[in-house]
Amino acid sequence: MLKVVVVGTGVMGCLHLNTWSHQSGVKIVGIIGRNNEKRDELAETYACGSLETLQELLNVDVDVIDICLPTYLHEESIKEASKYCKHIICEKPLALNVDSCRSIIDVCKEQKIQLFVGQVLRFFPEYVDAWRKVKEGAIGEPGVVRLSRGAPFPRGKDAWYGDQSKSGGVILDLGIHDFDWLRWTFGEVERVMARKKVIIRENHPIEYALVMLRMTNGTIAHVELSWSKLEFEASFELAGKKGMISYNSNESKPIQMQLLEEEKELLPLIVPTSILERSPLDRQLAHFKECIEKGEEPIVSYNDALKSVEIAEAAITSVRLGKPVFLKQSEVLK
Repeated sequence: MLKVVVVGTGVMGCLHLNTWSHQSGVKIVGIIGRNNEKRDELAETYACGSLETLQELLNVDVDVIDICLPTYLHEESIKEASKYCKHIICEKPLALNVDSCRSIIDVCKEQKIQLFVGQVLRFFPEYVDAWRKVKEGAIGEPGVVRLSRGAPFPRGKDAWYGDQSKSGGVILDLGIHDFDWLRWTFGEVERVMARKKVIIRENHPIEYALVMLRMTNGTIAHVELSWSKLEFEASFELAGKKGMISYNSNESKPIQMQLLEEEKELLPLIVPTSILERSPLDRQLAHFKECIEKGEEPIVSYNDALKSVEIAEAAITSVRLGKPVFLKQSEVLK
């Protein structure tokens, strides 16, 4: 029986709790969060302990600590969690920058903690199928690929998404999905050029970025990122010498209606829904569980988590400097 504690009572924390509760061989033993009322309510729902801090885990028998906190809290929380368990799961991105990622990885190695990072796009069937087709040569030699990802501006507790120093903005928080998938599919990134626009409006803030990447194999990628949509949407076009693969999340919705209501309260975070019997998050956590039980390496390695942050950090630097940023091909972490 895998004993799990979930840290965080926000949208992602609740999703992880619900997902774990439906997996066999898993027992939720605790929930940690600052919101006392919400934490106690969740503890009652999932029949587990209600804890205010990680330090209270000292006398709790736990195998996995699942961290679903704002990005700026990841490094501190992972280092503290490493004292109390054998395995750590952390929502994407691993940290705000490469230095923090390295520091986290060093601590986990020192404590012999297995770290799993939630790059969930690798568990979306449409993206997995496209990855497989590219690897099998279905489109031939890749040329130009375009990816787009958009959602409403997220309203987290304390408005932390709007603070670039806490969230990394749309490039890190939203773009991390596509950066990880691009590198997984097409290989290492050589150069990054990015532009970003932020418009602050009272009810509907807007953040838009366009990131252009050149891979070491010559593939050119355009990634469009937006926190200005009324609902979540994503798409890709992968073009090569033999053909093209395309996908648009809106095509699975036979009826669409978008109404902008000025007084409508925005949701804290929009998470894409799935019509699949098993959601991508369910597939992801089941994969992590299987890796723990069988002692296998996860599909997302330490190095993968770090590299996706490195790409985002390069894009943010490119926006600041107004010129391309070249990535050093550093040694793969073991």
